[in-house]
Amino acid sequence: MLNAGCRRQTIGQLIRTRTPRRSLADDGIAKTPRPFVPALQRAPVLPRRVAPLAGEPLISYLTRLAHANHLTVSEVLAVLPTWFSTKVNNRNDRAQHHALVPETADALLALAHLTAITTTSLARALPAFRHNDEASPLRATTACRRCTARRGINERIAVHLPAHQKICTRHRIWLSDPGQPHLDLAACPEITIAQLRANRLLHRHKPQQLMLAYQAAIREVPPWPRSPASLPAHWRYRLLILQSTNHGKGTPDDHDAYIDAAKYPDAIALTAAMLTPKTGRNP
Repeated sequence: MLNAGCRRQTIGQLIRTRTPRRSLADDGIAKTPRPFVPALQRAPVLPRRVAPLAGEPLISYLTRLAHANHLTVSEVLAVLPTWFSTKVNNRNDRAQHHALVPETADALLALAHLTAITTTSLARALPAFRHNDEASPLRATTACRRCTARRGINERIAVHLPAHQKICTRHRIWLSDPGQPHLDLAACPEITIAQLRANRLLHRHKPQQLMLAYQAAIREVPPWPRSPASLPAHWRYRLLILQSTNHGKGTPDDHDAYIDAAKYPDAIALTAAMLTPKTGRNP
């Protein structure tokens, strides 16, 4: 088995020895599109597989991929189509210039070949490949800390998730806004149940409809009282449970994330009521 140094040298040699493409005009050949599959057969496959995180920016994924294989991002980009360099320089994964759209499928195939990750998995996780989904609202957050820990990732990874997704339901973690602490919801299951209810609403409503109703519901939910003595009993219960569970993780007891999480089931219940006809059944 090749060690890391040998693998790096192999990839580096492949990059350096790639001969420049001759102009088609120099060969007297008409400028017709060349099939992409033969090019894949000559491309390398990285020895260490790195799965993308849901909603991960392309530059973040390529950086993690490069580091795991003891390469630089430039070396990885050198063996990928120029689509990738254009895309990462743009810094907006969802913005897709019309000239890039026809090349997206080939770019996805090239990345799948290089990483040994299926095109389905890559397209589902990376927003850069979902140009047909630009209208769906997203929110910026950081990936669930337990999801990243399972993959051996120690640093925070910025991601863009569907706007309605406030919770990692697998690990029952409240996903706050960027730079804000995550909350462990294990001891307060009704908050995670509310997220599951929001997910079910998408079976009958578009993401835009769901988020418009949710924003309206947030405005209708009563404001958080200034005095703890004025808190409704169910809010007080959730707040105390969340504070006792997360205080040891370094989250201050007065952090706004507690309030957002404690009110969330009420907001989703009101959202469902707004979206469900009065004659219909509860979602």
